[in-house]
Amino acid sequence: MESTQDVPPPEYSLAQRMAAEAIGIFFLVFVGAGTAAMTLILSQGAPRHNSNDIGIGALGGAADWLTIGLAFAFAIMTMVYIFGHVSGAHINPAVTVALLVRREISLAGAGCYWAAQFVGATAGAYAIALVYGRQAWAVGGLGAAAPFPGVPLWRAGIAEAIGTFALVLGVYGLAVNRKAPSGWAGLIISLNIAGLIIFLGNVSGAAINPARAFGPVFADWTLKVPTRWDALGVYIFAQIIGALAAAWAYPLVAIRTAKLTHRATVSAAPGPVP
Repeated sequence: MESTQDVPPPEYSLAQRMAAEAIGIFFLVFVGAGTAAMTLILSQGAPRHNSNDIGIGALGGAADWLTIGLAFAFAIMTMVYIFGHVSGAHINPAVTVALLVRREISLAGAGCYWAAQFVGATAGAYAIALVYGRQAWAVGGLGAAAPFPGVPLWRAGIAEAIGTFALVLGVYGLAVNRKAPSGWAGLIISLNIAGLIIFLGNVSGAAINPARAFGPVFADWTLKVPTRWDALGVYIFAQIIGALAAAWAYPLVAIRTAKLTHRATVSAAPGPVP
């Protein structure tokens, strides 16, 4: 992830970076949420095991969430490697929030990124509708994330907060602090996200991204599909809280660990300890 403060003028213009963010999250939603919608379409007519069975999980159990999680991971990984050097490939407003509070990006830059991310995510949701037709929203809900039947909204919100915390933690450790082996950050971050989606999907739908949460819900609403605006509000709030918690926790742990390691190394060396 690039820093937009206290660095030389960026190689890419703000317009180019905004375009990179919009295109990146467009494909995140188009491929990831589109795969969730496709899973619901494919399960249409399949026997339902209980009243809480909405279709995802009906065909292959956890394998459905494995498919959806990997679809998101493939899209994110590809966009990171394509656009990481252009915009930093945040493609998630929660990541941008976390970097903003640590002064890794300016407020003006963050605002532009957020606008591009929400526009790109909404365009990705409409693209799902264009490709799959009426089934995409009437059956698949454009892959919108919401609490699964039987899951109270507060529990889904907790899942979103913890999931976003883990996502941002991975970004900080692997990309911002550059602890991944050279060239591997995009892959590892994507697999982290896939794991979170596989685990949390059957609770909250595992949006863990405010723009990904907003795009399909907004598109569903314009297409006259019943929407959960209450869930969207809780999700975005929970995701921002998770991102801020990671922005506070990671540097705290990493900096203190580094100081302790440095002191232990110096203590083992001959001569006075500073």
